[in-house]
Amino acid sequence: MKKRVYLILVAVFLCLSVVLGSSRSALAKENVKKGDKISGFTVKNIDYDAPTSSTEILFEHEKTGAKLLVIQNNDINRGFAIKFNTIAENDKGINHIIEHSVLGGSKKYPSKNILFDVSNTTYNSFVNAFTYKNMTVYPICSKSEEQLLKSADIYLDSVFNPLLLSDKRIFEREGLRLELKDESSDLIYNGIVYNEMQGSLGSIESAAVSNASKAIFPDSHQGNISGGDPDAIRTLTYEEVLKTYKKNYHPSNCLIVLYGDLEYKAFLKMIDKDYLSSYNKKNYKADRGTQKAFKKLAEKTYSFPAAKGTDSNKAVIDLVFACSDSKKMGFEDYVGLNIAISLLNLDNSELKKALMDSKIAESYSIGIDTTTYQPTIHFIAQNADASKKKEFYNIIVKELKAVVKKGFDTDLVRSSLRTMEFEQALGSTEGSAVNAIIQACLYDDIFGDSQIDYSSYYEKIVSKLDKKVLEKTVDKYLVKNNFAALTVTEAKPGLLEKNQKALEESLAKMKASMSKKEIKALVKKTEDFNTWNNQETPDDILKSLRAVSLKDITSEIKEREIKETTVGGVKLVTAMADIPSVSAIRMNFNLSHLTMEELLYLKFYSDMLSYGMATKNRTEGQILSESTEKLYSGLPSVGAIMEDDKDTKAYPVITFSYYGFKNEYKDTFDLVSDILLNSDIENITTYGSRTISNLKSYYQYMFAEPLSLAAYRALAYTSQTYRYYNYLNGLDYYNFIQKLEKNLASNPDEVVKKLSEVRTKAFTKNNLDVLFVGGSNAQAAFQDAMPDFTSKLPDEKYEKVTHNLPVPSKREALTNNSTVQYVISNSSMSENGVPTSAKINVITSILNNLMLTPEIRLKGGAYGVTAFAENDNYVTYTYRDSNYVNSLAVIGGTDEFLLNTQSFMTEDALESYKMTAYAAASPSSNEITDAMVALQSYYLGISLQDRLNVLNEIKDTSLADISTYADYMEKINGNSNYVVVASPSEIEKNKSMFDKVIPLQ
Repeated sequence: MKKRVYLILVAVFLCLSVVLGSSRSALAKENVKKGDKISGFTVKNIDYDAPTSSTEILFEHEKTGAKLLVIQNNDINRGFAIKFNTIAENDKGINHIIEHSVLGGSKKYPSKNILFDVSNTTYNSFVNAFTYKNMTVYPICSKSEEQLLKSADIYLDSVFNPLLLSDKRIFEREGLRLELKDESSDLIYNGIVYNEMQGSLGSIESAAVSNASKAIFPDSHQGNISGGDPDAIRTLTYEEVLKTYKKNYHPSNCLIVLYGDLEYKAFLKMIDKDYLSSYNKKNYKADRGTQKAFKKLAEKTYSFPAAKGTDSNKAVIDLVFACSDSKKMGFEDYVGLNIAISLLNLDNSELKKALMDSKIAESYSIGIDTTTYQPTIHFIAQNADASKKKEFYNIIVKELKAVVKKGFDTDLVRSSLRTMEFEQALGSTEGSAVNAIIQACLYDDIFGDSQIDYSSYYEKIVSKLDKKVLEKTVDKYLVKNNFAALTVTEAKPGLLEKNQKALEESLAKMKASMSKKEIKALVKKTEDFNTWNNQETPDDILKSLRAVSLKDITSEIKEREIKETTVGGVKLVTAMADIPSVSAIRMNFNLSHLTMEELLYLKFYSDMLSYGMATKNRTEGQILSESTEKLYSGLPSVGAIMEDDKDTKAYPVITFSYYGFKNEYKDTFDLVSDILLNSDIENITTYGSRTISNLKSYYQYMFAEPLSLAAYRALAYTSQTYRYYNYLNGLDYYNFIQKLEKNLASNPDEVVKKLSEVRTKAFTKNNLDVLFVGGSNAQAAFQDAMPDFTSKLPDEKYEKVTHNLPVPSKREALTNNSTVQYVISNSSMSENGVPTSAKINVITSILNNLMLTPEIRLKGGAYGVTAFAENDNYVTYTYRDSNYVNSLAVIGGTDEFLLNTQSFMTEDALESYKMTAYAAASPSSNEITDAMVALQSYYLGISLQDRLNVLNEIKDTSLADISTYADYMEKINGNSNYVVVASPSEIEKNKSMFDKVIPLQ
């Protein structure tokens, strides 16, 4: 149900998701007018967006032409960003490497690792940077206006005065370098972006999309891989990077965005005085790389390097259409095409049904890429029979013509307008600032207008639905469009090992051609690089990154009025929230009475609901429309709740959560009961087969990006809660799905019988708790309506069942088709005598910034590494790594590092790490989210004082605690388990390190 609706919301409501809210009233329109001059900037345009209560002011810098957009509202999670237009002129990933490298230090802030120093030592809520097809964006957010002003200064100095321009080592660390540990070692390539992109292009699905882009844009930079192709990255030079930087990183080529409840004039003054005023205007006109349309369908076939033993019969077919330039299309067509593609991608669309019936592939998806100047529409078949590509093409063309003739069912589009009402009523979320910033940057990049009012265009299209506006869009941009390419990407088993061997031989040949003097010089260069890379950021630089200290921040958590009662035989727990019209509802059904097999069947039932089903009383289309209109964010999920702080006890639950308006509780209860109790499992051939296909596709993605899968298994070794999550979301569930597929083919009636029995057993009033957040009037209305729901639930009682959940091996390896690696190391804190305390969060901040990031990311070349505490688990993971043996060794040395840290850690430096831990423990939220957090904490037995203790423990962390945690870390490291993901050949090299090896395919 909701997974499919979400696809529409992503495409259609990206621009409507910037919602606001705080305890203060909405801001009035700013007292400025067009033509006003402020600190070197001139007001060019002013808009007021009533749905989000935002005043939008567009400025232009007089001297440079730089654009600056202020989105002023009541959101206290304030944001800043600077965006540059950056065309990907080739596949070398130059803009991506520049994005990494400019955050490797600046003249004013000469840290070698600004991004992580800011992230790990300051009071910020979001710190990152992104490279897109045609732009690079640097966003940062904070709840403190003073800190945001400082962070804006840090980012501006980084992009305009980077150390990259004078220090080649930054390029070599972030992009690419040759390494030689000693004279007898093998020569290797290393670099953070290099390793990142090996992982990014390491799945056949991602490779297929890149191949399709190449096929549809053969003469345009729009087909280039902006992140970089590892083979092309190996040819990149430092000089090319400098040349591209100097071309693009100029104020005349930028947009600056400020967001939230802030005094923007202080920002304008700093931006002009310290940065833009030293530049003169330059003329920039982006080469949009318009690709000439094809006269006939293009066809291309590509090979994907897979490991030995991979099924060679599985391919990805991608039929891709390209449109005219977005500016030529116009924004109304742009929005209409997004909506039409979202409707086509619904599982109940006639196109999707025809594809499923064809059996050409296991799963299908339809999506649109709007990050290129010419939008592209991809029709993708995964795990497909490559020989049936023309049949795939013909089905799509036939069904598109049928859509144009018969028309769409547009009730869902009309219902989705209600989403705007929900989001306006709910208020800002933690992601609102970033969403607003990225949206403004994208529209500026694609359309040259950062202030486009998406919602007005959407409403305009809805008003034209009866005039077949969507059907005309499909006819114009798909049916009558010859600008298309039909591509096939085929897995070639053994090619992965062949390519790895070829690279090793190439490097060996390169080393053999070097003189002894050159070899010694490279060994010395590698040693010098590592020495430089291991230097810690001086305390005075860390201090210069902070604008606020812990003493400036009070430990406050709003106390909520929470009550318990019983309604219709069901426990109801309520929390008061100062929000008039909308409420948050969470239904928890305890599943302790289900057998382990029944848990898997219920998980499958939950997945079928998520992908969409009809009921006895409603068609599938009606369920989608009504859910969109009345159950905002409504989604079933199967998980587990921890019963003790040692995580030795837990129980499984299925939860249905949603937001609803207070005048519609009777309607929403009727809809929820219909979904949970009456969904059409009799039609198992349709819904079961469809769900299995979607799940198999999801697992293929998981196998290619296996971090969460590995995390489930690693934490399941010590955590009872995660044993449930692993069992219900990991390989056990995948194996169940494969068996269920066979059972569905041979005995569908038996599957229906089991699903029916488990549904009846799962949804009873005796195993249900309801959590509700809303105002006093809303609580009364909800209580009055609740018996309508509870009366429909069975009243049976069942005995609790013992679940002997599988426990993974202590040292596991998972193998896949990737050239990059992943590591998850885990340990139980209670089993090793580590007390429950938020002080561990300060310790992990220290380890992340001073040890793990320098050693594993900056030196080792992994894309990511993080240590954190999760309930009773101490976890460290690496992401897109290149040397799991080294990473495990580094992770195992945290105790010794903490002991050595005592000699140089100061109170002021410790303050930085406490600040970061504090910011993470107190994220910004709207009124209703804050109330639900309080309610769920109460439900789990966490008191208000417990929550305050977390903040106070962070503040109270002392230098002496570092020594204490060094002892704890020694115990943790001596009793940890791990899961490693790597290619079969890399695991084979160190197979003695593993108790069990599991292929992912």
